[in-house]
Order: sequence, then structure tokens, then C-alpha cells
Amino acid sequence: MSNPSTLTSIRLDADTMQGLDMLVGENGLNNRSDVIRLAIQQLLHGQAQLPGMKSVRIPIGRMMEQNLAALYELYGTSHEQAASEGMHLYIKQKLMEAETEQMKLQEVVDQSRDATMKRKEYHQ
Repeated sequence: MSNPSTLTSIRLDADTMQGLDMLVGENGLNNRSDVIRLAIQQLLHGQAQLPGMKSVRIPIGRMMEQNLAALYELYGTSHEQAASEGMHLYIKQKLMEAETEQMKLQEVVDQSRDATMKRKEYHQ
């Protein structure tokens, strides 16, 4: 049994209405109200869990969706968990790359210093 609903009027521009109408008939969405309700549910569901947190919406293709579904079946890994882990790995990789570049730069500086002829007037 569904909860009672409240009628709410909204104003939408022509482009938004066209986009809305294009979604009617897909994935069990029978009318504009169904599309709007689903959009609101997705918006509310996608909100960050804690104050100060942000959420990210990532469009994925069919193949990625199939791969994520397989991960869920095999390991119970949700789309959100996979995306979060992927972002952590990406940041870790970039930090390691930056550290490697910094070490290379320091090596070049050290080699340059070693190759520089030392003069008496610069030593105390």
C-alpha cells in the first residue's frame, strides 16, 4: 500500500519538458510524475551522508555497468564502494608519481652540485 501523496505544481522550461517526455515509457516510467518522482528519489539518495561530505555522480557505459554488476555478484561490492576505492587508488597513484618526480628532481640537483667545482672563497 502506498503512502498518500500531495499534489505539487512546478514550472519547467520547454527543453526540460522535452527531456522529461523522452524518459516517459522507459524503465517502467509511465508518466511525467513517475519520472519526476524517480529524479527526486535519486537526488535524495545521492546526498552525502554527513555534513561537509560531497557526493559525485558518475555516468557509466553499458560495459562498465555489466562489470560493476559482476563485482557485486562476486564480492558484494556496490557501485559506490567501487567508485570510492577507485578514487582512493587514483589519488594514491598520483601522489606516488609526484613523489617519484620530486625524487628525480632532487637527484638532478644533487648531481649538479656534485659536478660543480668547489672554490675556496665559498668555503669557510
